[in-house]
Amino acid sequence: MRRTLWATLALSALAASAFAGPAAHAASRPTLQATSRSAVAAGIAAAAVPAVKPTAKPGKSPKPRPARRPTTVVALTFDDGDRSHAVAARLLEKHGLRGTFYVNSGDLGTSGKLSRRQVTEIAKAGHEIGGHTVDHERLTDLDPEEQAETICADRRALLGTGLQVRTFAYPYGAVDATARQAARDCGYNAARTIGGIAQRPCRDCVVAEPARPERPYEIRTPGSVRESTTLAALKGYVIRAEQGGGGLLPLAFHKVCARGCGTFSVRTDVLDGFLAWLAKREGHGTAVRTLGDVTGGRVRPVPAAP
Repeated sequence: MRRTLWATLALSALAASAFAGPAAHAASRPTLQATSRSAVAAGIAAAAVPAVKPTAKPGKSPKPRPARRPTTVVALTFDDGDRSHAVAARLLEKHGLRGTFYVNSGDLGTSGKLSRRQVTEIAKAGHEIGGHTVDHERLTDLDPEEQAETICADRRALLGTGLQVRTFAYPYGAVDATARQAARDCGYNAARTIGGIAQRPCRDCVVAEPARPERPYEIRTPGSVRESTTLAALKGYVIRAEQGGGGLLPLAFHKVCARGCGTFSVRTDVLDGFLAWLAKREGHGTAVRTLGDVTGGRVRPVPAAP
């Protein structure tokens, strides 16, 4: 009887335990699933929202870098006031460049030469007008008094038309000590001759003037540009100056025409191509300036006529 009672109690306890186990497991399952779904939802939400970087503190705007000073300066000069220089001026302006035009005051308005009005218009466009004697006299054929007379009279006439005349070019490049002194005495700040700078590669040759010419009243060039001067030769002058450490490189042109206008001329297409190439040399430290801007100085008065 006692054994039967204990067996009945053991079976009841075992049944209760078996029933409680699955029930408890079933009761806990919804809680775990809810927790898992919440975690997944939170992960999706976190992935959907991009991370926001902290905003950088506003600082001062960087100061603009100063413009790089050119190491090579090319001065494009045109002698004799030829009427083709109106075309040369327009070509320069097309490429954003400016040049120096040396005119003979006594020849203005004559056959084949610029008129006074054209010279004024060229100056208004930002080009420099310089002196070149009254009638293109070869100064070394004159005595000192005659040299001073033609240089001063020419400058006086140009100043009288309102032009700011600061530099001079010796006709034919002919210069001596008295001509240099006359250019100084007549109020010029600098004067350009012809020749003295190498036209071809050579050892220990002068490839440019110093940035501040040592002889401002006898500034040199690689001769005159001629009809036979090629585009490659013009580029070579500039490249040699750049490779030689830079400085001032004046170039002397005369007539400008499509073809066949004489020994001392340059073809229009050659000049145009050279200016287009030259206008892009900033990356090589090269710039184009008028000779007056390079040598500087105020516009000085000319002595009164004797």
